[in-house]
Amino acid sequence: MLLVGLTLASCGNKNKTPDTKSTEVVNKNATQENLGDLYQYYHANPTTLDQKDENTLIEYAADKNISAVKTRSGVYIETHLEGNGEQVKWGDKISVDYKGYTLDGNEFDSSYDRGEPITFRVGNMNAGWNEALPYLKRGTKATFLIPSHMGYGKKGFPGYIDPDTNIAFDVHVLEETASE
Repeated sequence: MLLVGLTLASCGNKNKTPDTKSTEVVNKNATQENLGDLYQYYHANPTTLDQKDENTLIEYAADKNISAVKTRSGVYIETHLEGNGEQVKWGDKISVDYKGYTLDGNEFDSSYDRGEPITFRVGNMNAGWNEALPYLKRGTKATFLIPSHMGYGKKGFPGYIDPDTNIAFDVHVLEETASE
């Protein structure tokens, strides 16, 4: 239950609702040959960690043919299945099944492996989750690509996630909240 242990210590982004006006479609048909709008965010000469992280996420998305929406803070969201439930809001109690992994494919946590979803209030997770979840409806399946500063930052999580590591989560926001 690594995610639970890491969430409260790394909370951030206290906005109550997503800034959908600054949400931008990154690319609907990302391929190596046709990257389209994806590279509008690419930094030719990255100097900061945030710029390097963004380039890494763009390269990963292009390599994996990921079509995503970019949030204001740089989290990329790929929706696999749009849910039919209510829009997730800040403070909502929700249940989520998830798998967390580094971009090289190393899984570090999974509710599926434990056989039960995680239940929490939106706003009590890492900054990447806090920003991405209000873009989803209950029932949605999505992938979050999270830059290191929105994940576990400079501290990482010793033994699981190195410092300054970009991470990804495959998430399924369940229609119903599981009992605790």
